[in-house]
Amino acid sequence: MNDPEVTNMRSGLCAALLAVLTLLPATAHAAAAPSFQASFSGRDPAVQWDKAGSLHAVYVEEQGEDAVVWYRRLGASPSGPVRVSPPGVKVVTDGNAPPILAILSGGLLVTAYSASIPGHWKSEIRVQRSTDHGATWSETRLPHPQRVGTHSFLSAAVTPAGLLTLAWLDDSSGHMGLQAATTADGLTFSPRQTVDAGTCECCDTALLAGKGGTVWLAYRDVEGEDIRDFRIMRSTAPPRFKGGTKLSNDGWHLNGCPDTGARLAEAADGTLWAAWFTGGGQTGIYVTSSRNGGARFAPRTLLTPAEGLYRHPEIAVLPGNRAAVVYEGVRTAGAFPGHPLLARLRDPRTGAWSAARRVAPGGIFPRLAVAGKPGERAALAFTCRAGQQTKVVIADWELLGGGDLPWAGCDVESPKPQG
Repeated sequence: MNDPEVTNMRSGLCAALLAVLTLLPATAHAAAAPSFQASFSGRDPAVQWDKAGSLHAVYVEEQGEDAVVWYRRLGASPSGPVRVSPPGVKVVTDGNAPPILAILSGGLLVTAYSASIPGHWKSEIRVQRSTDHGATWSETRLPHPQRVGTHSFLSAAVTPAGLLTLAWLDDSSGHMGLQAATTADGLTFSPRQTVDAGTCECCDTALLAGKGGTVWLAYRDVEGEDIRDFRIMRSTAPPRFKGGTKLSNDGWHLNGCPDTGARLAEAADGTLWAAWFTGGGQTGIYVTSSRNGGARFAPRTLLTPAEGLYRHPEIAVLPGNRAAVVYEGVRTAGAFPGHPLLARLRDPRTGAWSAARRVAPGGIFPRLAVAGKPGERAALAFTCRAGQQTKVVIADWELLGGGDLPWAGCDVESPKPQG
């Protein structure tokens, strides 16, 4: 028997609930998507989302005296670990230059990494692909001519048309310089382009494929008397990069190795974001943006205080169109002891950056992966120390608000980079 008063009460409650849900951010409506958190032995992760909402990861783990690339899939249909790099291939990566992972048309997985060859500081780039969702991996290929030299600091981006662009540093010009090549299948590569014959020899490169088909390439250049500032180039038909502009006139004079590169991200409105570390001016982590495709950048904004040391920033546009920068606190004070991972988020309405908050008590080389438009989902991956070992930690961004991660088993202090 229906009671009119109860029926009216239910109707009122439903209407109130509907009103509340309407006011919630978009991420609340996406709560049905399974969240995840994982930690396992290894270091130097790279992560990518697929269209089905699974997160794919490659990382490095020591096997005896060798370093090996491994693959895992997280999310609704987890799998792995699966060994990727074959026996006899000596992987040489660190968090400043981890393996790369790309997802091409039809779910084709491609990974690439630097491997040592006989000779002091000699290496080459090895590329492998999987056509069965990561269950098995092909023999290795080279994206460059076979030669005895150094090849490292690899980056990658996949255009909306499915073309994979690779960039790396090598010494084929007689000095460490910037090279680029493309592939549609992970097997055949375009002739490489020498983008810049003389660059900083020890900082990772960064590639970003925009929604309109433009590919941006950032790297630390060397000018005049060891000025080590960043340049950004663009291409609508990679690997043909040309022109370019300075990211910022930092004027960092350094006769040495900064060992930290720039990171790029694109917002829904096409704004190009960049974050980097420099010792030019006040030492710290800076951010800037461009609203005209990288032709000009706004004056840089310092995100870190003068006290302490902060490095290895990562940038992404998260759910709600919020730009976020995650970075290491190497020497911190006050509320953030140890070696934490810190984050600052930008309010898209006001343009103001939040105060720093801790997202992990100990960690190095953070990597953010976003999916959707823009960033309907986001995940953070990094390396931390657990006793005498290293661990890979991967989690949905929304699960990282507490900043303690008791499930991860990380120490407050972080490991020294390996490689």
